[in-house]
Amino acid sequence: MDGLEFNKVMMAVLLVGTGTLGGSLLANELFRPKTPAKPGYEVAVAPPAGQQAAPAAAAPTKSMAEVFASANAANGTAVFRQCATCHTINKGGANGAGPNLYGIVGRNHGAVPGFNYSAAMKAKASQPWTLEEIYAFITNPRGALPGTSMAFAGIRSEQQRADLLAYLREQSDSPVEVPK
Repeated sequence: MDGLEFNKVMMAVLLVGTGTLGGSLLANELFRPKTPAKPGYEVAVAPPAGQQAAPAAAAPTKSMAEVFASANAANGTAVFRQCATCHTINKGGANGAGPNLYGIVGRNHGAVPGFNYSAAMKAKASQPWTLEEIYAFITNPRGALPGTSMAFAGIRSEQQRADLLAYLREQSDSPVEVPK
């Protein structure tokens, strides 16, 4: 290989390296990623078994009459999609990871036959689900009923809870009266 051929090869290597470096620098300037103020994603999770449960859910800040004043059962259908991953709502429907919820308002805790309830739920088997109890439970299940096996973190939006409660109330052969 004579000197001229060697110079051509070295020049080609130099141009490829310079082009790659320049292209990388240009791309970094044109497509600079935006750094979030707080890195990562926030994921709501239930505490692992054996750890301290969340604090007890507070009673609703509004009375049930005030909650139902803004409730829309039609919107509750959409909110129920969060529940539908584990529960069914049709009359006589099958149990899933959670029990069927048809007629839940006014029905005793842990009363669906064939479903294996947690000890916490079985302990309240003689008490019916009131609107207030369901509202507190869907706000923070582990806070409202420590020891429950339900792993759902709860619904944070007050309006969504009201809509879901109105929807659950209607899913019954004889819906309970709306508080006045």
